[in-house]
Amino acid sequence: MASVCGGCLAMMDAGVPIKRMVAGVAMGLILEEDGQFIVLTDILGSEDALGDMDFKVAGDAEGVTAFQMDIKVEGITLEVMRQALDQAKAGRQHILREMQSCDPPPAKQLSQYAPRIRRFNIDPDKIGQVIGSGGRNIKMLQAAAGCDEIMVSDQLTGLLEVRARTDEAALAGEDIIVGFLTEPEAGAIFRNVAVGSVMPFGCIVDFAPGKSGLVHVSELDVGRTADPTTVWKAGDKIDVKILEYDKASGRCKLSRKAVMQEDSGVASASAPQPVEIGATYRDVEVVKVQQYGCFVALNSQVQALVHVSELDVERVSDPASLFQAGDRIDVKVLDKNKRGQLQLSRKQVQIDDNQKELSENGNGNVPSAAASQRLSTYT
Repeated sequence: MASVCGGCLAMMDAGVPIKRMVAGVAMGLILEEDGQFIVLTDILGSEDALGDMDFKVAGDAEGVTAFQMDIKVEGITLEVMRQALDQAKAGRQHILREMQSCDPPPAKQLSQYAPRIRRFNIDPDKIGQVIGSGGRNIKMLQAAAGCDEIMVSDQLTGLLEVRARTDEAALAGEDIIVGFLTEPEAGAIFRNVAVGSVMPFGCIVDFAPGKSGLVHVSELDVGRTADPTTVWKAGDKIDVKILEYDKASGRCKLSRKAVMQEDSGVASASAPQPVEIGATYRDVEVVKVQQYGCFVALNSQVQALVHVSELDVERVSDPASLFQAGDRIDVKVLDKNKRGQLQLSRKQVQIDDNQKELSENGNGNVPSAAASQRLSTYT
């Protein structure tokens, strides 16, 4: 029974969470031929050998959790059993009070020498993705997290185990696996990620295990970077933000500049909203004029072309004769082609505005002169 008490204290000292302390005590019996008896509490080895009963009772302060009995007589009465249990309860509660006053008290966290195991579930269909060809991915994830082992405990439920020597490594293993399986999202920020390679046009950054993207030279800094190779080298750590993610190709467009702007408060309080098909954008800036149309900035990160055929309801032969960089116009997003390029129209905004004005004047009001002139142009 001492092993029950010592085992409970040892588990608590190791930080194993238990609801209540458990103690044990061994009860003995001396039974005379005339029926007289004495119940012994916490018997010694000799009392066990020479006595008539060895009754071991273990439990907590609220009740019995286990018991075992050996007897050398033909049987015992209910009175003997009742007294043995009552004495065992008193003895157990006394031992529990002594255990609770131990010095130093049991630890409330796992021992630094105890191994750590974290269990969590993933999509069972993605188990193969975690393992990889010949175990390549799972070995990469183990190395990245610094954990001892990543195991698939149940393929049907997608239960994984990460085994490590420290809480940090076990938690890192779980975070890295979840990040590895999560598709990148535009707007997500990754801190302290490694530069994989540097080229004149930008840096390739490994922002998650098995995931990398290009930080174009124009997105490396708020100021102009002439040659990234003179500033960065492989292994450098930077913060990046995902500007765009192409799910079909898996390509990510990253920006260090956007993170710097947000951290310094230069950028707006909220990230630019995704461009919506069919939406009208008012008072956007013309950033460049070409013979085939005008490039406009829909927000701080998205620029697109208004083709010459969509610049006005009337034919435009030379956009440079009507527009220049810095002008403000209204445009509507018509569609996005297979290459992901937005198709904008200023002409459609003019048509929509005209129809709206005519509709509002349908209640008996006289159309404005401008609306009448536009109507004659369209018809």
